[in-house]
Amino acid sequence: MSQEKGRKAEGVRRPLERVLRIHEMISRGNFPNCSTIARELEVNRKTIQRDINFMRDELDLPLEYDETSHGYRYTRPVNEFPFLKTTAEDLVALILARNALNPLKGSALEASLRSSFQRMQSGMSDRVTIPWSDVDQAFSVQSMGMAEHDVFLFNRLAKSVLECREIEFEYRKLRDESSMKRHLQPYHLVEVDGGWYIIGYDLDRKARRTFAVQRMRSVHLTQRHFTRATDFRLEDHFAGSFGVWSGDDGKNKRYSIRIRFSGFAARVVAERRWHPSQEIHFIEEDGSVIDLTMQLSALEDVARWVMGFGGQAEALEPHELRLRVGTELMKAAVQYASSDEELEEAS
Repeated sequence: MSQEKGRKAEGVRRPLERVLRIHEMISRGNFPNCSTIARELEVNRKTIQRDINFMRDELDLPLEYDETSHGYRYTRPVNEFPFLKTTAEDLVALILARNALNPLKGSALEASLRSSFQRMQSGMSDRVTIPWSDVDQAFSVQSMGMAEHDVFLFNRLAKSVLECREIEFEYRKLRDESSMKRHLQPYHLVEVDGGWYIIGYDLDRKARRTFAVQRMRSVHLTQRHFTRATDFRLEDHFAGSFGVWSGDDGKNKRYSIRIRFSGFAARVVAERRWHPSQEIHFIEEDGSVIDLTMQLSALEDVARWVMGFGGQAEALEPHELRLRVGTELMKAAVQYASSDEELEEAS
């Protein structure tokens, strides 16, 4: 491709990208103006002003310049971008199509279709997150793809998020013996490590909550609409979490985590970025023993992670984490001790 053709292709693609970026910046409520937007997007101020005029006059977005804050804002919530509206049926079709790609995994056609699906998802990225790390099962645990029940449930959840409609459902937490009825204003549907989760405002607990879709039962889509919180951002919601669980119990807890690793575990942990707040401290100069420190808002996921390294990981702080890991490992030791006795008797 010649340099001139490359510039033309860039010119066709960039305006849409700019408009979407401007929309995201204004939606955050930080009152960006033409100068600040131009600096971030690395274009001139006049270009941004034309984009702003297009968004207001052609797309009919509720844009207004706030004289007090010296920047632009939306005068009402914008839950869907005008030319990228997505229905629940579109989203379910996208997920089913992903499942159908499995036989093509690794092929040039799969790579091309993956790129197309990513562009399709850009119109709902503020409400639905589907990581494309792999062409895997997007929702169902069944090897042959989605079951009919899964499609029905997912369709309801997708409608609730995309149409800003409240839902009611039965939910059983991992440590509970029975399920409870919950009422939710759903903000975001996200796939994490092959599992689906819905995040929203729990009307009973008066706080934001994360629910595992696979544990939701009797989901009822109501006719009650709500206004999606403008300050919700997925990255902020998971900022203090190690996995999915963000400790969203309304207590705003923060745990100072310190874990000691040795042997191969020390090398593995030191090679990766596990959390934005992590720091690595070398206890032995050769790296055979290290301490990992982090600031987290929940202990569930990090406790399971520590146990996965067996005897090469020791939770040092906080005491609550150390107690939780130690208790679970002692239970496991008792189970394996019983197995050893049975084997000895049988031999």
